[in-house]
Amino acid sequence: MRRDLIFIHSAGRQGGDNGSTRLLQRLDAALSDRFCIIAPEMPDPERPDIDAWLSRIENTLLQASDGAVLVGHSLGGSTILQYLAGNPDIWRVNNRLSAVFVVAAPFWGLKDWEIDEFVLSANEVAVLSDCKTLCFCHGRDDEIVDFTHCQTYMRHFPHAHQITLDGTGHLMLGGDIAKLVDEIRIYA
Repeated sequence: MRRDLIFIHSAGRQGGDNGSTRLLQRLDAALSDRFCIIAPEMPDPERPDIDAWLSRIENTLLQASDGAVLVGHSLGGSTILQYLAGNPDIWRVNNRLSAVFVVAAPFWGLKDWEIDEFVLSANEVAVLSDCKTLCFCHGRDDEIVDFTHCQTYMRHFPHAHQITLDGTGHLMLGGDIAKLVDEIRIYA
């Protein structure tokens, strides 16, 4: 039986080579033999509203089977962290998630990334410090969300696993994502 993999895309236009589309296609091609990929269309991705995105994540997770894998790309990654911080029972008590992968996500609050509604509060960081299933994946050559964002996440969550990719850029249009795929496969 295939396990559910929930993929939360980035902000901005999707489709073609835009947004998270290519990454989703690559993950689907590599993992669909072991996972049922669920990729909800997020509300108004060109003008994302945190509350609408959190609601869509919740609705999607409630429909997924226990032990699902959650993957978020860019804004999708930082938003799933906010969701998990606000709903710790989903990973602490209910075993709804077996793993959480945050891919190329901005650490909101860093210079030039100061949009208050997306910033993890100190309390949210403290809540997530108990989340043992976190994995941060980032490309060294990310031209949109610099690699320092991943390093900042790792300073806040030293217990988390880190995957570093080369040649992928922010949208994961090229380069080898085998490290990410292999790590996700562990949870099949």
